[in-house]
Amino acid sequence: MRELRRPAAWHYCLAAAPITIALYYLLVAGDQWAPGQVALYVSANTVFSISALVAARRHKPMRRILYLLSASGAAGVVGDVVFYIGALVHGEPPYPGPADLFYLAAYPLMAIGLLLIVRRRTPGWNSASIIDASIVAIGAGYLIFLFLIVPNIDFEDRFTSLTSVAYPIGDLMLMVVGARLMLGAGPRTTALRFIGGYLLLVLFADSVYGIQSLNGTYHGGNFLDAFWMAASFVMAAAVLHPSAPQLVTASSTATPDATPGRLAVLAIAAITAPTSTVVQHYLGNKEHLVAAAVVCNIVFLLVMLRMAGLVRAQRMAAITDGLTGLRTRRYFEEALTNEGDRTNWYGVPFGMLLLDIDHFKHVNDTFGHNGGDRVLVEVTHRLRSLVRPGDVVARYGGEEFAVLLPDTGPEEAREIAERVRRGVCVAPIAVGETRLHQVTVSVGVAGMPAAGSTSELVLAADRALYAAKNAGRNQVASAHSPTPVASGLAA
Repeated sequence: MRELRRPAAWHYCLAAAPITIALYYLLVAGDQWAPGQVALYVSANTVFSISALVAARRHKPMRRILYLLSASGAAGVVGDVVFYIGALVHGEPPYPGPADLFYLAAYPLMAIGLLLIVRRRTPGWNSASIIDASIVAIGAGYLIFLFLIVPNIDFEDRFTSLTSVAYPIGDLMLMVVGARLMLGAGPRTTALRFIGGYLLLVLFADSVYGIQSLNGTYHGGNFLDAFWMAASFVMAAAVLHPSAPQLVTASSTATPDATPGRLAVLAIAAITAPTSTVVQHYLGNKEHLVAAAVVCNIVFLLVMLRMAGLVRAQRMAAITDGLTGLRTRRYFEEALTNEGDRTNWYGVPFGMLLLDIDHFKHVNDTFGHNGGDRVLVEVTHRLRSLVRPGDVVARYGGEEFAVLLPDTGPEEAREIAERVRRGVCVAPIAVGETRLHQVTVSVGVAGMPAAGSTSELVLAADRALYAAKNAGRNQVASAHSPTPVASGLAA
């Protein structure tokens, strides 16, 4: 019989959520703030805070991040305890009160923790994700400004007004960082989806709470407590999930894809300000035209920047090989033509190398295509370090590479080819987690003006490459002599 798998800790967190929430509302129905009810409500943030500490012991690279997340949950626990003690002892707790200090402290702690995840996932300047997150944050931020911040501004009671405004600003902080995290490049793991669920639950509950507080309809123990409690349990599951370490794995892609779902989110965010202005007009409410105009202008400029980035990325994709990051054959041929024209006009020589990885089919057959891809990427890395700045390196075919050597005579081109040959085979290449394989290349060298045209140059380099392979591989052969002669010793 198939052995039953033991539930993981994150399973228990998700299972505890509906049970704890159901018990909590059973006590709420008793219409009194019993200690058991308070304990059940506080247990959600307590589980989250403790889970983050447990995860910190397991995942050392994430320790600082998890400590911040745990501190955010602990701030919520202390805030809840202080609030409910005030409610039990003094009746209605004061507002603003000591509990608000802890509630507000939870926002920056959580935001900084999530921001550190963002920086680890995309350590460089990922302009596309930043623009996308800014569009979403500005669109949603305008709604927070319109419905939660402006109505809370009271110049007569500035302290209360400042506290009331601080909560939606905290939500806006989470929204900005959360949008950057969810829309950025990187692996879309289960832990990341749990974090997205946490943010949606918290932001929804906080927004409805703000509206109810303004309308005077909020009361303790209403349906919003279920969202806050569920959010904490979901976040606990996120930090305990096996995919949590991948949250800080650096992205393998520089720019996220412009998927239909992403574009739909950006479109909704872009029309938020003008649509809300129209709605306010027909409802007879005060219209904040200046703020709406500023938001629309900023979003328009961001959309134009995003479109420019997409056009630039499309152009780069057309001339860049997806696996190695080298130039494509099409780009190389255009550069070759331009260099040939320069040679014809000014008589400046240039060279060309054609490289082929020896016995590459054997690599694919033995180690699989993943092993072959590892070889291609590592050969690319070594090749880039061996050529000169200004040389054009391209992936010419499956396992074939080409190098354009501007302002290079026959002897120097041959020296560079020999340096490349020796540099590629200097050390074995990892084709798996624990497996190494010795890789060599054969190189053909040709140049102009010895070749009459660029097409003759390519043909001469190709013939020299085959001469090197026929000479035993791991060789350099030159087309500058009537009969190409291979040089170098097989590894």
